[in-house]
Amino acid sequence: ALALANCIEEGVNHMWTVSAIQLHPRGMIVCDEDATLELHVKTVNYFKSIEKVHEQLIGSDNVGLQGGVKSWRGGEKSKRQ
Repeated sequence: ALALANCIEEGVNHMWTVSAIQLHPRGMIVCDEDATLELHVKTVNYFKSIEKVHEQLIGSDNVGLQGGVKSWRGGEKSKRQ
């Protein structure tokens, strides 16, 4: 939980090397609820709201492992990445 908080809420630094993921254009962190215990409530709510909007717009079935959209729900079937 402490490493996650420093990775997400602090800047990139040598004390928490995982914080370098902030520099990756398609960085993704997957964690459980317990890992978020050291995060600020606003941070957790922010990322949950992003996930909810993402689900509403394109659905969880249309996201590839690289983060690209496979197809739009009810729209074109073109692959965007």
